Amino acid sequence: MLLSAGILIASQMHLITYAFSFWTVVMTIFLVAILIKSLVNYVIPGTVFSLAFLAILYAKPLGIMAIVPWTVLGAALLISIGLSFIFHPFIAKHRFRSMRYYHHGNNWHNPRMHARFDHNIDVETVDQPDVNVSVRMGSSVRYVTSDDFKEANIDVSMGNAKVYFENVTVQDTATINVNISLGGVDLYVPKNWNIVKAIDDNSMSGWSEEGNPEITEDSPTVTIHGYTSLSGLKIAYI
Repeated sequence: MLLSAGILIASQMHLITYAFSFWTVVMTIFLVAILIKSLVNYVIPGTVFSLAFLAILYAKPLGIMAIVPWTVLGAALLISIGLSFIFHPFIAKHRFRSMRYYHHGNNWHNPRMHARFDHNIDVETVDQPDVNVSVRMGSSVRYVTSDDFKEANIDVSMGNAKVYFENVTVQDTATINVNISLGGVDLYVPKNWNIVKAIDDNSMSGWSEEGNPEITEDSPTVTIHGYTSLSGLKIAYI
């Protein structure tokens, strides 16, 4: 904030040749905040698009008026897809490792993640306490039937996943970790679940809810952690 105020004052005093308006500085603060947050959390689309919007904002002093905005945004989209495709396995591993460490402290253990690369809908029924879903440029459907559900790790890049928890029993608490980039995840959960939404980063993404929860004193608490980037997360109460 102090740096931005200094830039604004310096531009008004003509100490800087280009005059920065108040709203330009405000937008710069906002975009730089997204850029830093995206870099810290390894969010490629957030990083690339924040830089793209900064380029559009400063097109005149940069001398790129002829190629903004659509050329820059189109290039940003292609770069985001390409970098996400290249670095996705490394970023996903880092994020799930961070989330598992956060949940289990020093008792952290590696999740059993199995990447899938086909383009067909992958349908599977899982009856284990820990559920792992990994989708890359495809679609997956999981029907969870565990008697003692503990944790789900859902990793989606340029695809979509639907996970049904309707035949699941949670003894006390459970956790759902999501890592979504350029994709979508639909979670179908029982109405009596007390869902706690604790998304760590929501870069240019959105989430929605369908249905109405019916929480009682006996309702288990299920916390949703994770990262979403240019993606959608839907929670449907069934």
